[in-house]
Amino acid sequence: MSRFSCTHLLCGFTRLHLARCLAVSFSVMALLMGVCAEAMADRPPAADNSTLIYFPPIGGPQEIGDCTCWSSAYYYNTYTQARDEGLDASTGDPNVICSPRFLFALIAQGWWGAECTEHAMARLADVGCAPVSKHSMSAPWTQWPTEAAWVAALKNRTRRLHKIRADDEVGLEAIKQHIADGGLVVTRADFLSNYGNYGASASGPGIHNRVMYRRDGWHYLRHSICVVAYDDNRSYWDDRDGQTHYGAFLIVNSEGPDWGWYNSTETGDKGFIWIAYTMFLESEFGWYDYDLPVSPCFDNAPYPEVYYHDDRPDYRPTLYAVAGINHNARNLLTFSGGVGPTDAPEFTGPEAIEQTDEGAIPIDDRRRAAVDLTDGAGLIPPGATKNVFISLGVDASAWEEATITSVDFYCDFDGDRVYTNVPATGLPVTVWPGTTGYVSASVTNPLPGDLDGDGCVGHADLGILLADWGCTTGDCSGDCDGDGDTDHADLGILLAHWGEGCE
Repeated sequence: MSRFSCTHLLCGFTRLHLARCLAVSFSVMALLMGVCAEAMADRPPAADNSTLIYFPPIGGPQEIGDCTCWSSAYYYNTYTQARDEGLDASTGDPNVICSPRFLFALIAQGWWGAECTEHAMARLADVGCAPVSKHSMSAPWTQWPTEAAWVAALKNRTRRLHKIRADDEVGLEAIKQHIADGGLVVTRADFLSNYGNYGASASGPGIHNRVMYRRDGWHYLRHSICVVAYDDNRSYWDDRDGQTHYGAFLIVNSEGPDWGWYNSTETGDKGFIWIAYTMFLESEFGWYDYDLPVSPCFDNAPYPEVYYHDDRPDYRPTLYAVAGINHNARNLLTFSGGVGPTDAPEFTGPEAIEQTDEGAIPIDDRRRAAVDLTDGAGLIPPGATKNVFISLGVDASAWEEATITSVDFYCDFDGDRVYTNVPATGLPVTVWPGTTGYVSASVTNPLPGDLDGDGCVGHADLGILLADWGCTTGDCSGDCDGDGDTDHADLGILLAHWGEGCE
């Protein structure tokens, strides 16, 4: 029999073979073993996040290589955002469920581009993902999202992408701890034909007690999947050594609710598969056996790994831009933006549209794209006015120029979720192949208490507030906090900022 042990964890931690582990001094080994034991004592032996209300219904069946979008957008991001905001995703609410077709439209380069798991996860940090109510799961594969879908996606952005290498005990422990803490991870695999047996009966070669512990047969498919649970005590018999082993991850699939097996409750819909920990350790799971020849695509690590993000708690953008763009091949464009001078920006935002090898599909200004500039909004302090811009690069290989026909910047510096629209002027702008075009505007972060807009909180503002005292109409000139009236709260704001901006 074999179970997870702290000795294995120590060897995995040092990434050395047993002989080299033994060379570690007894005192150091004892210390690490103690840390290991303490960490494991805090982690339960099993956890299943698919049983929570934040987890969506089983989705699928997948088509034309879109499993990457099911695992990243539908399962991972739906769960992550619902958990963050306390929403119920289990009912399939289209306002909560993240649309895999939205993400597919952004990353598709024909069949290949949709298979880039790490790339798809990275796009969630850059762009987010629109809910199904804004971009249907039955929308055509490459249908460009509407402006409403782009903007709705922004609140579902994550922070930077993290990786966990998963071919040693340290990595497996980190994955299990992340799941125990309430998170999910996404990974990928090359499945052989016994995967088809699992789908039909959850049994067959390399499978015991519903646990797949080795691959068997011929190449079946490359696949992206989401890890939702683990169980250190899940047992299976391995025909290679005739021994009973323990420990497996629960993977949610995108083949529909009749495929495979149930989650840990053994009830409800099917759609899951148990994968033995040893499949990661033996490098039979968690990576592709060969690189995907597309760009950008990061799925080329020669070892198993999984992905997750830091969340943006209760996120709403503070500053973003939307732009109307025309070109015959959107895969040759790079669309971003920033804060400050265009030739020396203080902040450059994520790439909302990025250049890829394939996918020469037209884009037009009837469906404007959005870029989030919130991470640069802190560079515009209260009372300050700064230049903001969008940028559009056209690859030198393009056969024709692009045009930018409209740009609007939206600001919500006080966080009340009411946006001020600052439209850009000087349009349209033509961007020739091999160049980058810019469209700018000036935005002002209002100074709290500056009721007359002169950049100084002083006697004139106090006069306005006192003259408007007691107003409750919702259009009150002395309303400093935006709640629709003029009262003591507004006076407190004005006095707190008294003298700011004044010479």
